[in-house]
Amino acid sequence: MQNGQVYKLGRSWAYRYRIPDGRRPQKGGFGTKGEARAALTEALGRLARGDGYGAEPPRLEALVSEYLGQHVAEDITIETLRYRLQHAVDAFGTTRIDRLRPAEIGAWRKRLPSGSAHYIHRALRQVLRYGVRCHYIYENPASAIPNPAPKHSEMKIFTWPEIEAVAAELPPHYRAITTFAAGTGLRPEEWIALERRDVDRDRRIVSVQRVYTNGRVREHPKTNRSRRRVPLRRRVLEVLDAMPPRVDTPLVFPGPRGGHLDLHNLRVRHWKPALRAAGLEYRRPYDLRHTYATFSIAAGVSLFALARRMGTSLEMIDQTYGHLAPDADDYELGLLDAFDARISLANGHFSDTAN
Repeated sequence: MQNGQVYKLGRSWAYRYRIPDGRRPQKGGFGTKGEARAALTEALGRLARGDGYGAEPPRLEALVSEYLGQHVAEDITIETLRYRLQHAVDAFGTTRIDRLRPAEIGAWRKRLPSGSAHYIHRALRQVLRYGVRCHYIYENPASAIPNPAPKHSEMKIFTWPEIEAVAAELPPHYRAITTFAAGTGLRPEEWIALERRDVDRDRRIVSVQRVYTNGRVREHPKTNRSRRRVPLRRRVLEVLDAMPPRVDTPLVFPGPRGGHLDLHNLRVRHWKPALRAAGLEYRRPYDLRHTYATFSIAAGVSLFALARRMGTSLEMIDQTYGHLAPDADDYELGLLDAFDARISLANGHFSDTAN
């Protein structure tokens, strides 16, 4: 093993060294020659101690399997990662991760579906970062490829008349779903798992404690922000009270035989035909959740409060709904116009002129 070399790389400094198998690890971006020299010394020290990079790096398919096997996350998150990573496994699964090249990854990303390329590439970066932490590779080749986030498209939300029109076209035992979902913001997997004991009509709240995904019920952990309470507005209570009674199931929105609804079947057999019958363009059941967020912001609910009610982070709320919707714009204009009507500027001070 050589002692390595520190050299000028553009306006910054870099180092490189050779290891017994012939590879030449290198790293740049250091502000000074001293910083590069110190980093090189540390890298050579790790190598001398045998801290990684000794065994043959795994193939990508093996690394993906190892990563998913140790990654701590909710089941639905693991399944989403597995689905996204399958694109990379199909392309590079039999390639050793130290032989992945940025140019090849960039060409692969360019061929991905535009709507999901960002998330698929981000998943590959995530796995290869794990490979770096485990000292299977020196650097993450996927990080060299830009991964711009997709632009937000205009949200497809409902108006209350549209929600009522869709409900009128659904079978009687499903009609409350549209108003409930738009009025509470619950995710489909949450309202499918909802039980009557979760609805407190006296206190006008619904407790979100579990989800139904992949054919089974899973309780939200007590520390999970998804476990929450959501206020029940009057129109939601009214549609719940109007639902045909069922005594054969504890579920609020059961399937035909009293078990959990199959969202795919509901979408194909009832949701799409109801939209067509109501004369509306297609929108997903999940867009009822977007509708709740839009209405809440237009009503003046703070983003912090909305994040708590929707069981997500403030950052996600801001990213998803911060650009929001004509209704929220109109509401803001109304507030400003009302302010201008009440307040006049006199002698450098604001004074309220409202009667």
